[in-house]
Amino acid sequence: MTAITSSAAGDTEPATLFGHPVGLYVCFTTELWERFSFYGMKYLLLLYLTKYHLFTDNAGYDVLGAYAGLVYALPLIGGLLADRYLGFRKAVIFGALLLTGGHALMAYEGAAAIAYAAGTTLPEAITLPDGTLLAAGTVLQERLVIQDVVALDVFFLALALITVGVGFLKPNISTIVGRLYEPGDNRRDSGFTIFYMGINIGSFTATLLCGWLGETYGWGYGFGLAGIGMLLGLITFLYGQKYLFGHAEPANPALLKEKALGPINKEWAVYLGGIASLGVVWLLVQHEPVVHLAQNSLLIVAIVGLVLYAMLHQEHKARDWTAIGLAGFTAALGLVWAFTDIDLWLGLMLLALVGFIGYGYKAHDSDEYSRTVVLMVLIVSSVVFWALFEQSAGSMTLYADRVLDRSFGDGEVRASMFGSLNPGFIMLLAIPFAALWVWLAKRGWEPSTPVKFGLGIAQAGLGFGALVLGAQFTNEAGKVAMIWLILAYLLHTMGELCLSPVGLSAVTKLSIFRVVGVSMGTWFLATALSETVATRIGKLAAVDTSKAEAGDIATALATYTNLYEYLMWWGLGVGLLMMLISPILRKGMRGIH
Repeated sequence: MTAITSSAAGDTEPATLFGHPVGLYVCFTTELWERFSFYGMKYLLLLYLTKYHLFTDNAGYDVLGAYAGLVYALPLIGGLLADRYLGFRKAVIFGALLLTGGHALMAYEGAAAIAYAAGTTLPEAITLPDGTLLAAGTVLQERLVIQDVVALDVFFLALALITVGVGFLKPNISTIVGRLYEPGDNRRDSGFTIFYMGINIGSFTATLLCGWLGETYGWGYGFGLAGIGMLLGLITFLYGQKYLFGHAEPANPALLKEKALGPINKEWAVYLGGIASLGVVWLLVQHEPVVHLAQNSLLIVAIVGLVLYAMLHQEHKARDWTAIGLAGFTAALGLVWAFTDIDLWLGLMLLALVGFIGYGYKAHDSDEYSRTVVLMVLIVSSVVFWALFEQSAGSMTLYADRVLDRSFGDGEVRASMFGSLNPGFIMLLAIPFAALWVWLAKRGWEPSTPVKFGLGIAQAGLGFGALVLGAQFTNEAGKVAMIWLILAYLLHTMGELCLSPVGLSAVTKLSIFRVVGVSMGTWFLATALSETVATRIGKLAAVDTSKAEAGDIATALATYTNLYEYLMWWGLGVGLLMMLISPILRKGMRGIH
């Protein structure tokens, strides 16, 4: 009995493989290789910047934060363009082409940076990037780092290509999976389970293979393997697009042929606009404060806008100018805070937001408004979780590189390879966690969504608690055993399984039907913000590698432990707060579990 079947009608119905549309496995393989390429370079990125191009910790965190923040924000635009113009198939192909080009450029290392300590007498003349000539025999008054400027320009272009490529590919490949199943098809959930397994297989293998190659044989080998993975993903999708059976085509093909600018039609206008955006993104990945400011501003506007929408778009309700005024005042204070980062403005904004929401509860006691407010609380709390969780590619990777005893037999585990623990644990624990919720639900013991959020955030805090505890048991070289970092990843993954899938489900259940897309966009915008917040947190444990004591393991360990103790209490505190207010939030969900 063959595993592949097709209908008697030929191509009018999709062929199946193991009971699912063959198109699912096309998307599965494409996403597997895309995630392979993405995670294959993500966990090498900070190590590459700080060890090869000799960026300071702070400068490296800035690049990582800007890049990761944009990667999670741009899919909002890519999804909109696919919905309105390109269709999902063309958006995925365009994104995959950009990604393949970006990863190909990542393989170019250029010359390694050279550092001269303060007091060094230059043995030969050096020309600085700004054109300044330092003659031979010059005694340096401060530390000088000479970097390959051309290689860095290529590197930032590669990041821009990858970022824009993810924006076009990531949201639309998932949408195609959903389109392969008819409404009410009971295979849909299991289909998405198969699809998401591809994500974890790709990220698990990539962080092991690319990390090992990059740190052992050269950064270009690790980045190059990630690029080969993306090329395989593109080839797979191009070959397998015939199995999508029209489900990923543009909603209005004639619209794409309409002229947009002179002889350029709308389809090519989108492509050219995407290419032109590379210049903007190239600048943004080098200017983290601008990215952070934009994320803050957009998230504040989105939250206030959704709550205001819930207030004003109710049947038989007159326009409420008091609500509009309060919303405008809150948004204005929020934007001032985003531009200034002054604690006073943050406090005023929170007070105004409390007043805004409180007035709404009194004047707009409706199910839609109540659920929207609860959803906004959950979205804001998710920023705390992801800011803790995303230390993995930042401070936790540098921690593994600098203070962890990574010896294993006759060799050692590379620092970047620890990133594989999260997808590995997800593959082991996802099904048991899903079964646990079902088992608890049958007995009436399943925690509510707010409690699950609290448990997730608290477990993120406990993960850092494991590192704080492990710092008390160092070996003779002053390094921490690997088991403590493994335990931290285990706890973080358990927290993710409590919060992430539940959060996505909560957005679809609690948001107003007419703006569910905006609500989902707000969820991902909060995730994007958490990426830059995470790197800013990591800066609190930045090590000044220009000083001699930077090599002191005890000093570095104390620096990281102080940060992780701080994050431990933040995670436990916010998690406990979410559990304490869960009865209020559950009541506000108005019957939604």
